[in-house]
Amino acid sequence: MIHQPQHAPPPSKGFDLSRWHFDIDAYLNPYLPAPPWRWLPRPVSHFFGYRGDRPPKAVGNLVIAFWALIGAFCGVLVIAEVSLHVPSFQAHHAPIIVASFGATAVLEFSAIDSPFAQPRNMIVGQLAASIIGVAIGKLFALSPHAHALPQVGGALACAVTVAFMAITNTTHPPAGATALLAVTEAFEMGWYLVPVVLLGCVLILSVALLINNIQRRFPVYWWTPHSLARPKLEDAESVRHEKAPSVKATESEDSITDAPEQIIIRRGEVLMPDNLWISAEEREVLERVSQRIQ
Repeated sequence: MIHQPQHAPPPSKGFDLSRWHFDIDAYLNPYLPAPPWRWLPRPVSHFFGYRGDRPPKAVGNLVIAFWALIGAFCGVLVIAEVSLHVPSFQAHHAPIIVASFGATAVLEFSAIDSPFAQPRNMIVGQLAASIIGVAIGKLFALSPHAHALPQVGGALACAVTVAFMAITNTTHPPAGATALLAVTEAFEMGWYLVPVVLLGCVLILSVALLINNIQRRFPVYWWTPHSLARPKLEDAESVRHEKAPSVKATESEDSITDAPEQIIIRRGEVLMPDNLWISAEEREVLERVSQRIQ
């Protein structure tokens, strides 16, 4: 007779995949200052996405489509025009515009509430992709058969870029195309691709700040959706004893108060704190609820 154990042994903790996690923000955020937008004049801070205690108003998809049309046109046109008037770009055979910025324009002017569209993701993702792509292209160029294997170099550059963005919380889908182009299409540019991409990021972000803040709000956050505000001195003792978390998932980085956040729904009106981020679809649901209140 074969003896069957009634209880299986507990799984080894060494193979617990949930423990295989690295959060770079846990190491960086304690040393980063909160954004200074609240100290700037209100007309200026408005175009940096700061609203203070005034929640942004919800807009319909027709308004979103209109401003996305204007923003994408202006953003792509500005990058192309500037590139055409930089002599060093032409000397290094730079394209009129790196093709991946077309996909970036979709995020920066249409899906502006997406984490992928926020400045940290866009700038760090695109910059890292260009550096990784050029570096891998240079490594493959050391082989005499490098030009016969562009598909391998491009796939490796894209894969490394995706992994880097996942670890650093900077995922920006168009950056995958940038890394691929650095090996397959823009190989002759070499390291000059990096300043070309960086300039494109700065230009498209500048246009996005101007266009998106006319009737909407952009960005939702600059670095992280969590609070970067330091705990108050009088609360330090209670935080130490109660072991209260210093960061809440629903607090934005420009929060300067520890008061609990509340969403107030009245008849035909929704009052929401500015540092609580919700999507346009969620906002629409709340407004429908307010309209049903008798």
